Amino acid sequence: MAQATRLVQELKNLLKSRGITYRELAQELDLSESAIKQMFSSGNMTLARLDKICDVLSLDFSDLLQLTEASAQRLQSLSLEQETELISDPKLLLTAYCLVNNWTFAEILERYEITEVEGIRYLARLDRMRLIELLPGNRAKALIATNFSWHPNGPIEQYFRKEVQGPFFNADFNEEGCLRLVKNGDISAIARQQLLERLHNVGQQFDDTVIDERKLPLEQRQGTTMVLAIRHWMFDAFSKLERQPGKA
Repeated sequence: MAQATRLVQELKNLLKSRGITYRELAQELDLSESAIKQMFSSGNMTLARLDKICDVLSLDFSDLLQLTEASAQRLQSLSLEQETELISDPKLLLTAYCLVNNWTFAEILERYEITEVEGIRYLARLDRMRLIELLPGNRAKALIATNFSWHPNGPIEQYFRKEVQGPFFNADFNEEGCLRLVKNGDISAIARQQLLERLHNVGQQFDDTVIDERKLPLEQRQGTTMVLAIRHWMFDAFSKLERQPGKA
């Protein structure tokens, strides 16, 4: 029953993140809006109905199950102690970043200046921190959400302000696939709240895309950061650890 509840909640999240209202879903399924509301409220859906909703979302049912499982199992926030330890060592932070983005241990060692012995030590450390579950063959199952929430003014927030925020915005954003959108105007508090909700939806859509794209080979994915702006970018602490061509 708990699994069914999580599945329905994940559907709600997906509909919200993609801006699909109950009314619009009702039209797609040829049902009344009240019937849709009742269906989501009770959680009583047939497999055929779930299939149709997945079609509206352009989602395979297997993908929905994967998203539901990932949401249920992954930590959405860290303790202050975990945040402090995570940013204490750039290689530890890098290893955690790669693992939650579905890199293999071999891919991490191939791309970055981390030896196998170091890598194993970082895997064990992240396992002790309960951020991953270490599996046989140096495989790891991430136990933390890709974009977990930070403690206000906590260690990661302070690290972001010092190491990430300035360098990220220090660019012209003229390359293909980059955007920095700046708008100014007088609006009401109500309108501002509505925009905030839409921006949160965009953030959720980014998270959904990250999970979706894990199926792609590593060479087809690029580190991407979005802070009401988006561009291909990796901050300096990670870039410095990249292996140089021809270096073993």
